[in-house]
Amino acid sequence: MDLLDDFDQIGASIEEIEKLLYDSDLTGKTNSNIQEKKKETFVRVTEDLHEGWLYLAKPKEGEHYTKDDLIKLLADNGVKAGLIMSNIMAMIKKGVYERSIKVASYIAPEEGTNGYYEFYFDVDAINTKHPKIKEDGSVDYTSINILIGVNKGDKICTYHSAVEGKSGFLVDGTEIKPAPVGEKIPLKGLGFTYDENTGDYYADITGKLDYRNEKELFVRNVYQVKGDITQLNHRIEFNGDIEIDGCVESGSIIRSSGSVVISGVVEAAEIFAGGDVVLKKGVQGSNKAKIVTNGDVYADFIEHSSVKARGSVNSNTILNSQIYAENQVILTGKRGTLVGGYTHGRRGIKCSNLGNNVEVKTVAHVGLETKDYLKNQETMKKDTYLREELESILERMNYILKQKAIRPLTKKDLEELNEMNTKKDLFIEEMKLNTREKELIEKIIEESRDAKIVVEEHVYKGAIIAIDTMRIPIQYDTQFMSYKNVGGVIEGEVLVVN
Repeated sequence: MDLLDDFDQIGASIEEIEKLLYDSDLTGKTNSNIQEKKKETFVRVTEDLHEGWLYLAKPKEGEHYTKDDLIKLLADNGVKAGLIMSNIMAMIKKGVYERSIKVASYIAPEEGTNGYYEFYFDVDAINTKHPKIKEDGSVDYTSINILIGVNKGDKICTYHSAVEGKSGFLVDGTEIKPAPVGEKIPLKGLGFTYDENTGDYYADITGKLDYRNEKELFVRNVYQVKGDITQLNHRIEFNGDIEIDGCVESGSIIRSSGSVVISGVVEAAEIFAGGDVVLKKGVQGSNKAKIVTNGDVYADFIEHSSVKARGSVNSNTILNSQIYAENQVILTGKRGTLVGGYTHGRRGIKCSNLGNNVEVKTVAHVGLETKDYLKNQETMKKDTYLREELESILERMNYILKQKAIRPLTKKDLEELNEMNTKKDLFIEEMKLNTREKELIEKIIEESRDAKIVVEEHVYKGAIIAIDTMRIPIQYDTQFMSYKNVGGVIEGEVLVVN
């Protein structure tokens, strides 16, 4: 409450008011300057223009101040905004003279709010995909639930539009604008309807939610199997997500444009997915199981199987399998064991135990593969060839066109010119394709630059550490190691164990 607010209501006397008023110079000086100006009315403004103060001299006998008088006085002295009318009116009504009273105060701007989405589902459950850790230290992949259900007509989320803030003002009337606010772009995707009037998004179908990159929303069809996949229903192809509550028997083939979630054990089956693959129990593949996905793979165990993932491969145990991950291979928890076979993680491999005490040959490879180097050399050579050929074509075309200034072009000239022009277009198109290949290889090289193999517990004799095109066999059992490429040499470093 301002100093002079509601004095009429509390019935304060002039003497009481004087005790409450701040009777000093704004610069912190003594009251001597004011005492010298007892006969003068004046206005004082702080240097930061945040406060205005008014000193009123006593009016002559029979005269008095009016509200309009004081407002004009303040305006003439540079105080135009943030007026504290309660204090101004109290000075008039109570005859508060020969006191410096704050009559104007800086009005801070009110910040607005950016537009935002309010979701009616657990966004983290879709985007994190972190399984629980069991008491024994292993990872519980049955806890992963990447498929969040929604029914047709359900409200998925609401968009709240940005709210503009309000300007503030210094006491001299200078406007202080609030920070600008921003709107989010409408969500893209399929399977929902957007109501522009309310900002609500509704599911068009009963299915599973997929929310990506804070920009895309999908409600996908889900093919659900309540039981096992057997010889009777061994082939499933579906444009959407597939959820199987039971096991998948040998010989089965599953193809999905979305994710595949299987609650039971997978035998020697083939699984192809556009999204993630979650094997809550794992796969015992008998050297025939094949899993190919554009997303990540999560499995309790992977045995005698082939797995290829655009993302990462996560498991408690990998045994005698062929694993290829464009991101990482991660075996965490107390088990976290990688034994036998060949495992490639372009960006890295992390496990608790590598190999075993019977010296099973176990190859762990990170970084670039030989085929990546060959592909890089191929695209560089092709780029040189295409540029040289294109330059030759352009020179020939230029030569023919220059002949036009000397003599009329013959039919043969025109045919050759037309042929050269067609070849030029073909070479330019091929150069574009090769450039994209080069950029892809460059991206692969960059992604694999700092790849490491990290073993948090045991590295057994018989394991082979492979980084890029280099390999070193482990000659004796060791522990707590990290391996990386340092200047073309594989260097091992002991991990710091807390």
